[in-house]
Amino acid sequence: MNLTGGLHWHWRAWRAQARWAQTRTEIETWLLAQPVQTDHLLLIGASAGWMMSTPWLQRYQSVQTWDIDPMAGPLFRWRHGRALKARGVRLACHTGDALSQLPQLLRDQPQLTVFFDNVLGQIRFQNASVEHTQQRLSSIKQTLRGRHWGSLHDRMSGPVAQAWPEHRLPGAGHTAQGASHEAVSTQQWLGLMGAQSPWLDHLTDSIFPEGTHLTNLAWPMQPAYWHWLQAGWVSP
Repeated sequence: MNLTGGLHWHWRAWRAQARWAQTRTEIETWLLAQPVQTDHLLLIGASAGWMMSTPWLQRYQSVQTWDIDPMAGPLFRWRHGRALKARGVRLACHTGDALSQLPQLLRDQPQLTVFFDNVLGQIRFQNASVEHTQQRLSSIKQTLRGRHWGSLHDRMSGPVAQAWPEHRLPGAGHTAQGASHEAVSTQQWLGLMGAQSPWLDHLTDSIFPEGTHLTNLAWPMQPAYWHWLQAGWVSP
């Protein structure tokens, strides 16, 4: 059973819309604050767009989505397709592993802006070792050099002391790329979420260039198991 795709995942995501509402709103606020650098968007790991902002997608002339889950494309169209069509945005949904095809996609379409939608934090579950995961993330970062790109991804995840909704989510926080999980600011952020050891490191701590401004978001993925999301945007 794939917990980030397939019927089980989409059913859970549909049922969790109220629990995820604050996080989804904060993601939209962050996305709409970013400048649009090109007219064409490549959205990798789109799933059904459960956490994605329709108004942000409408700022582009064309949107390509990629996901390994065959249910993702039809459900993405169901959630966002009508609004995009009303604005004249061309939507193309693809099934496949865009991460492995990324160099070729960028060569074929140099005008694309790339956004990773909560996918880079999952790479550690696809690899046999921490070292292999870090090498693959480093390779992706090198492939993106000279391009406008952004990512929203898991930084860490784990149990919390008090489950949602009794424990309210902290508002969005801000840091710069380079802060370790042992830094005081990081420990304060985990404390706001009521993190209870052990928390899983998704190995995304160095995906952005040094100094990139990051937005930290709390996501109650399950009532008592939360994810710390990090969002950042890179310009050439």
